[in-house]
Amino acid sequence: MNQIKSIKNCSIKKLLVSLQSQMCVNKKRITISLIIPVYRVSEYIERCLKSVIKQTYNHFECILVDDASPDDSIAKCEQMIAVYEGPITFRILCHQQNRGLSAARNTGIDAATGDYILFIDSDDVISDDCVERLMTPVLKDDSIEMVIGEHIRFSDTKLLSRKTDYWRCEEDLVSHETVRNLYFDSKRHYPPSACNKLTSRAFINQHHLRFKERQIWEDSLWSFFEMKYLRHVYVIPDLTYFYYYRSDSISSGIPKSERRTHWGTVFNIISANFTPGEESREAALHLNRFCCNYVRMPRTKELRETARRFGKVLPFRRFPKEKTLLVMAGILPRNYVGKVIFKYMSKHINRLKIHCI
Repeated sequence: MNQIKSIKNCSIKKLLVSLQSQMCVNKKRITISLIIPVYRVSEYIERCLKSVIKQTYNHFECILVDDASPDDSIAKCEQMIAVYEGPITFRILCHQQNRGLSAARNTGIDAATGDYILFIDSDDVISDDCVERLMTPVLKDDSIEMVIGEHIRFSDTKLLSRKTDYWRCEEDLVSHETVRNLYFDSKRHYPPSACNKLTSRAFINQHHLRFKERQIWEDSLWSFFEMKYLRHVYVIPDLTYFYYYRSDSISSGIPKSERRTHWGTVFNIISANFTPGEESREAALHLNRFCCNYVRMPRTKELRETARRFGKVLPFRRFPKEKTLLVMAGILPRNYVGKVIFKYMSKHINRLKIHCI
């Protein structure tokens, strides 16, 4: 009997929260645009759209961007939309030729009408209350520029990561400094993905944020630039997003050498845009991943310039570990042996307790 009462009380509380959210929305008229790029996801798109249709709060628009998908992905979308009877407004935008994930997201941004934007990848799933949970803080304070939820990762066969404890409670970060501290906090691991973050459309347009087209790991650049400007972020511990790892995804399906080239471009852009006064912290944050790619890549003029920029803002007296890793990555042989040596040395260097002057 006690269990039944508990379940009833829980259901009543959820209903009251939902009704309160609906009343607040009607009062403040806050709108949301979901943006879903679609390309060769016939096996996954129905699962994704079902999670959108099942939202506990469903007064929003969902923009599907057909990136010239050669399969029946869009046909499946059209079939589901045709039989859908509800308040969600669905729109399908079409590219005449395949332009990539970044271009599809940019098309969605340009077409969005909502006050806030939520990106969803078409092979992923959102929780039934994702929109409602992410929207709730904004209904109380529409000065919030971004709301971040929790996530877990799956593959087709197993759970790849469990719900973390990075967001143990709700946090209202109300200054640029506190937001930046979240970005640099190595224990919290700020998620670089653009998904699962309800972001103000006005903020995106004010700072001219767009995804770099034909670029893999474009989310790393997106998060780097958004973190330059964010001044009000709200974090919730609720699980709102489910990432699905596919062996045939864009980043997984290309050769390692090409992947390293894309990473090289990412770090070249980051190093060319270090934030004045924060150059050293940004360089230190990205250094390990840069070095892991640097040690295996051909010494192009662009790569040497990127390494020079990193080295310039990492003085040895303040960053002895980081500077040592950068020098090692530059002199080790460009092959598998060099990579193994670098991994071994970096592991031990990071364990050292070095007093920084």
